[in-house]
Amino acid sequence: MAQRFGGNPPSLQWRQINTDTARVIFPAGLEAQGQRVADIVHYLNRQARTSIGNRQGKVDIVLQNQTLLSNGYVQLGPFRSEFYLAPPPSSLELGSLQWEDQLALHEYRHVLQNINFRQGISKVFSYLGGELGQAAVTNIAVPNWFWEGDAVTMETALSAQGRGRLPAFFDGFRGLALSGEDYSYMKIRNGSYRDYVPNHYELGYLLSTYGRNHYGQTFWKDVTTDAVRFRGLFYPLSQSLRRRTGHNITGFYQAAMQEYNQWWKEYAARKEITPASPLLPPAKVVTNYRYVYSAGPGQWVVLKSSYQRIPGFYLVDSSGHEQLITRPGSRFDDFFSYSNGRLLWTEARYDPRWGWKDYSIIKMHDRANGKTYTITHHTKYFSPDITPDGERIITAFTTPGQRYGLHLLNAHTGALLSALPNPDNWYYTFPRFTADGGAVISPVRNREGQMALVRQSLADGAATLLTPFSYNVIGAPVVSGDTVYFTGSRKDVNNIYAVTLADKKLYQVTDRPNSVLHAAVSNRQLVFSEFTSNGYSLYTAPLRAGAWPEVDTTVNAHSAWLRPDFKEGGNILDSIPARHYPVQPYHKAYGLFNLHSWVPTFDDPDYSLTLYGNNVLNTASTAIGYTYNRNEGSSTLGANFLYGAWFPYLQAGVDYTINRSVLTQNRGRLYWNELDWHGGFTIPLILSSGLYGRSLSLSSNYHYLQTYARGFKFVDDGVQYLSNALVFNNQRVKAPQNIFTHFGQYLYLQYTHSVDNVPAHQLYGRMDLYLPGLFPNHNLVLQGAYQRKDTMQRYSFSDNFVYARGYNDPFYQHIFKLGANYHFPIVYPDWGFAHLVYLLRLRGNVFYDHSEAYDFRAKVTTRYASTGGELFFDTKIGNTIPFTFGVRYSHLLDQDPADNARNRFDFILPLQQLFSY
Repeated sequence: MAQRFGGNPPSLQWRQINTDTARVIFPAGLEAQGQRVADIVHYLNRQARTSIGNRQGKVDIVLQNQTLLSNGYVQLGPFRSEFYLAPPPSSLELGSLQWEDQLALHEYRHVLQNINFRQGISKVFSYLGGELGQAAVTNIAVPNWFWEGDAVTMETALSAQGRGRLPAFFDGFRGLALSGEDYSYMKIRNGSYRDYVPNHYELGYLLSTYGRNHYGQTFWKDVTTDAVRFRGLFYPLSQSLRRRTGHNITGFYQAAMQEYNQWWKEYAARKEITPASPLLPPAKVVTNYRYVYSAGPGQWVVLKSSYQRIPGFYLVDSSGHEQLITRPGSRFDDFFSYSNGRLLWTEARYDPRWGWKDYSIIKMHDRANGKTYTITHHTKYFSPDITPDGERIITAFTTPGQRYGLHLLNAHTGALLSALPNPDNWYYTFPRFTADGGAVISPVRNREGQMALVRQSLADGAATLLTPFSYNVIGAPVVSGDTVYFTGSRKDVNNIYAVTLADKKLYQVTDRPNSVLHAAVSNRQLVFSEFTSNGYSLYTAPLRAGAWPEVDTTVNAHSAWLRPDFKEGGNILDSIPARHYPVQPYHKAYGLFNLHSWVPTFDDPDYSLTLYGNNVLNTASTAIGYTYNRNEGSSTLGANFLYGAWFPYLQAGVDYTINRSVLTQNRGRLYWNELDWHGGFTIPLILSSGLYGRSLSLSSNYHYLQTYARGFKFVDDGVQYLSNALVFNNQRVKAPQNIFTHFGQYLYLQYTHSVDNVPAHQLYGRMDLYLPGLFPNHNLVLQGAYQRKDTMQRYSFSDNFVYARGYNDPFYQHIFKLGANYHFPIVYPDWGFAHLVYLLRLRGNVFYDHSEAYDFRAKVTTRYASTGGELFFDTKIGNTIPFTFGVRYSHLLDQDPADNARNRFDFILPLQQLFSY
């Protein structure tokens, strides 16, 4: 996750707990959460270091409560962590632990990693490049799977749950094993546009636990120490593994997977496995059918997405026919419900200015009339359900103050009818109405992180446990008469269970080789979504109620590999002492400049080295640097400050340029120096909703520029000017294989003009239009651009115009360009070389550019038209950094006046990508 600059409104007041170990910063009102996080990280700092190292350091931890994202991160540059406090709406993938507890266990492990990896060569780079210098080197030395896998290991080792005890966490690798897929280590590391590949969290946990189990608790501390010290210049972690285990990283990965695959295949081969048949023909690309509801005999409503298509609600039938109903917009939670022709889901909405402030609103689609309705506004709702008569909605809610519960709403107006009592502040998930509509069935999480299924009366709010609290997680329930079906994690994979409301007896309905997500029940038939190596697929099986085995809830039915003991002290969350640290105000101006890193930039013809600074709340950014322009041979020293805590961003800075030059016909090359004072504002707006991510930025900057001629005299000794810009971006969400969005616009308008007696102005506009091509992953991209400048030539402003490909820059007063591009994938090689470069996709583009420039001296308009092709290579460098490069051939339909060229080859090598990751 990345920071959001100036994302919180200025009305938010901040508090802090400041100790020798951490500064925990949080909004007023979250003192209890701040104290809890401080207690946990202090305990970890003193008691849980054996397997990572004993180096000491202090970190800033910011608790964010305005967003509904469920995540967290630790970063260098500056050294800080952020916890996004809204718990995840589903417990199947991340678990049910108290969310700030799990974040503290996981993220503070990243803190200890960063502190202990600052040694050897990595420490040298921390001096040379600052914190980002250390980050760059340690991320080269230590793969991303270790950072996350080790953190997942610790959240599992120090709690009663953690992802290492969740069956769904292993679905990806288990699915590959059961289908006989044997991907190379490089493919597992780098991913694929063609095939499903598990992520680095899952890979990292498997390798981390395998290393600990076979080579001891301190094994990875020793290996990573070798790596960050670069004991072995090339592939230091792999070399350390070879010295300690006899395997390089590829062999180590293969040995670990052989062990896990054996366990998974043995489990899938048991005679108890429930037979089931695929409901639909196998998909040609990775496709997910994640939730399913009965819509009548032989028909089901599902949420479908694929690597080629964005998510949509579809009506599918037993013959394999699929019909799109509608598409949901961007969401924090992909769950939806369906009842009597009505689909209900939530969508994300955003405050237009404050990036951390977001909402989750309820949407409804009525199949009877084909219309979609917005039921609520500015709410924080999840997982709504609607009564069969369409009159009432039940939905889970969360608040910035970390209060949870259920709201009963009017389905037509969204008005609140009642808030169900929740004295213990349980976290409710996936509430569903009972068959008679008089109560709600919902999985809940308690303060200890345990889950239970409850029935809560709408009349008096009384809650009754249907299952006992345990660390087995529960998914979305389905109510069918007097029986509630739900997904549970009581065995090695998630399965469908059933509880009867009359006697509260618990039964196991399915016993599958890989995890089941959700099921539909109708006509004594069960249709369920199960994970496979090609995504979530639909299966069908007969519903044999009399044959279900009853579940003994006192027995832990997990195999040994799902009950790990890492000998780190076990579950610490119940025994951490509360220390009641003093709480103080946190002033927003604290550490406003906070210089932390040197970063090089390679953007030909400009090459720079910049010292960056950011404050902890990320409302202020400082840049002090040096830039060399290769074309002119000039050098610029500059400083810039950006403040984003108020509605507009405020910016101020100064640049001094030495040896600016221009080549003249009569006097040769003339040199001068420039001093540029500048300041202004930017208003960044977020306008995203539904299927579209939208942003609008308005800015105006004033420049007071003075020139100092050397050996000659300018007509003007300087210029004062305003630079005004508008940038609008509108992009429809895209599927993983889509090269660009299927519908989008990018608009850039800039007008720069003098405000003194120097006549100088420049108008520039650009518009890009993204359209679908002939096939799902093809794109037609149309471009238009126009630039006009004054003819006095008393001062020339920076030139951002993108000229017709293949030509040198012409001389003009005004110029326009029209361009057409057709982008298409060629092949997905999934092939790499020596862990240095991995080729994910080879794609092409054929283009035509038409430009006309008016030469005001010759009073002629000259055409510059070209056509050609581009070949792009989408790669990853060092198994980590996304990097796209290419080659271009341009055929000039008009001879280039500058050098009479007709054909030109260019390499497209954006080196700055390597420094922007």
